[in-house]
Amino acid sequence: MAEEKGHEADKPDFIGMIEELLSFWMFGSVGSTSEHNLRYHPAKLVIWTLVAIAVAAAVSWVKLALFGEPRAGWATTLLPLLLPLTGAVAHRPPRYVAALAWGLAAGVVTALLIGIDMGTTLSSFWAGFAGVCAGFLVCSVVFAAVTWPRPEPPE
Repeated sequence: MAEEKGHEADKPDFIGMIEELLSFWMFGSVGSTSEHNLRYHPAKLVIWTLVAIAVAAAVSWVKLALFGEPRAGWATTLLPLLLPLTGAVAHRPPRYVAALAWGLAAGVVTALLIGIDMGTTLSSFWAGFAGVCAGFLVCSVVFAAVTWPRPEPPE
């Protein structure tokens, strides 16, 4: 029975991850000082990025509905996409510098390729939005893969 509880503790808590992201957004690193929030796990970054994409999409949709076609200043709707990666880097997981370099490189390439490909079927705003979101998602997956905890070698 105790073994089952230990196994359940290893499962990711998706609601907790979303709450931690919102706490980081609202209060910065000050709100992330509890022992629970100091534990970084790479899966959090991917969940945080998906939540940020949903928030950015909702804000963009509302701005389009209220103000029409985008003009100057629309990059501000993409600001939530920066916060998950900022939170992950703030935790300084192992190999975070290499993870950031590889993640950004993969994200930029993905954003360009998706943005160019989607530009033929969507409006320029949504094509760019899809490209940027895909880039941030790939960046978070690569960052998570590089910082994923490695098993200790047997002695």
